[in-house]
Amino acid sequence: MSAETDLRAALAVNAGVAALVAGRITADRMEEGAVRPFIVFSRAATDNQYGLGGTVLASRITFDVQCWADTRASAEAVANAVDAVLLADQRPVISRTSGYDADLDLEATLLTVEWWD
Repeated sequence: MSAETDLRAALAVNAGVAALVAGRITADRMEEGAVRPFIVFSRAATDNQYGLGGTVLASRITFDVQCWADTRASAEAVANAVDAVLLADQRPVISRTSGYDADLDLEATLLTVEWWD
């Protein structure tokens, strides 16, 4: 399994996240006109840790997790649920910001997540 598959699975099986987004969790992009709120995640970086023989011992992956909704409060609620799942799995959120898409009139809470694989 890939880190992307593991991240999506961890979010999808959580009752708190599912109650808010009902499975609307995708990698890289969401279809135009999708029901809101939803989560879009993407791999921002991969930093491999190598052993002396050049073997990859572990990979530190950075994910951008975007929680989109019609209101700031709803986007924050989704982000709080995602944060709780990641915290319980010992995968830290290393930054949290907000955003707005004027073309779509959508609010976002953006999480940067460190994921060791």
